[in-house]
Amino acid sequence: MMSHEFFHEQAHVEKHHALKRGILLSFICLLLLLLLYLYRIFCHFQEFEADRLAAEKCGRKSALESLKFLQMREGKIGFLANLLSLHPRTEKRLKVI
Repeated sequence: MMSHEFFHEQAHVEKHHALKRGILLSFICLLLLLLLYLYRIFCHFQEFEADRLAAEKCGRKSALESLKFLQMREGKIGFLANLLSLHPRTEKRLKVI
């Protein structure tokens, strides 16, 4: 006599549950990546805004010198580190100011 477990697992196969779960998980992962990208854009916007306000308060020349010093200290940043960074590259920050 066939057990409940056998028919339960057979139902998963017949209803393509593994495929449906895989599709849903892929969609969730893509959605999470999109949300992380949007969060990164939001953080970059805030960094540019903070740079602009700091330059207004201390002067453009002082702000540029400070960022150039930061640029010298940070060295070369790898692609992945740059991709995940919540701060824009210093080169971009210098151009904005």
